[in-house]
Amino acid sequence: MSKNLRYYIFLVFSMFFWGGSFVLTKYLLIDFHPITLIFLRCVIATIVFAGFCIALFKKAFIIARKDLKYFIGLAFFEPFIYFLFENYSLLYCDASVVSVIIATIPLFVALMAVLVFKEILSKLNYFGVILSIFGIVIMLWRSFMHADFRFVGVFLAFGAVFSTIGYNYFLKKIPTTYNSFVVITWQNIFGLIAFLPFVFLVNDIEAFKLQYQALGDITNLSFLLMLAILCSTVAFILYIASMRKMGLARTNIFVNLIPVMTVTIAYFVLKEDITISKIVGICIVITGIFLVQHKRGG
Repeated sequence: MSKNLRYYIFLVFSMFFWGGSFVLTKYLLIDFHPITLIFLRCVIATIVFAGFCIALFKKAFIIARKDLKYFIGLAFFEPFIYFLFENYSLLYCDASVVSVIIATIPLFVALMAVLVFKEILSKLNYFGVILSIFGIVIMLWRSFMHADFRFVGVFLAFGAVFSTIGYNYFLKKIPTTYNSFVVITWQNIFGLIAFLPFVFLVNDIEAFKLQYQALGDITNLSFLLMLAILCSTVAFILYIASMRKMGLARTNIFVNLIPVMTVTIAYFVLKEDITISKIVGICIVITGIFLVQHKRGG
């Protein structure tokens, strides 16, 4: 396990950034439409990193024609499809219900890793995946039991789950000759192209004016920059580097750390309570993640 220590650290930082994104997004959605917010994240990330990638990687930044379909598929599933499913599922389901459904992502990705990419997992590894999902249920049990949901919301949440499977499939297909910075920069470029027409569909002139004025607020701008640079770019770069080293299943299980990070950040930033059930759930999630990392003979 020690030989992968650097990648475990990468993944913890990725999940910290993605966990924090829920807190930042919750704040920004007061002034911004969800689709506008995602689009702005892609625009800022592209502006910041495209020039850097072109200067640093030069010809290596150009996508080969045979690989173009993988990059388009990558961006189609995330950010485009994933955020549409996740955001609109929250219109019909409480966040606790959606969170538990999203927690099944590592299970389905593990199955894909074994069936499609022939990764080897033991019964103990599968038990770890199930255990981590159970930990999230324990964390959210109180709010989950009183949650409001409709089946259309559940359907949309599972749409987000399967869009993540699609994302990881195309990510695995992209040759490792492409640097992680290059992959994520193109992901953001194709993402902003996909969201551009929707930005004009969901906003009128008055909405554009109000959101433009909101960008003048230093807190809004700071949070937006953190979402674009840390959550939409750096977190994905660290995730890709880890996935290429450790495989899909053992990397993706760390996704279940996201609600753990969100609870922790919300405690310090939003002063939300950490209950006994949350502490127990966090311990179970972390135990499950450790079990998934176990390999036979080592």
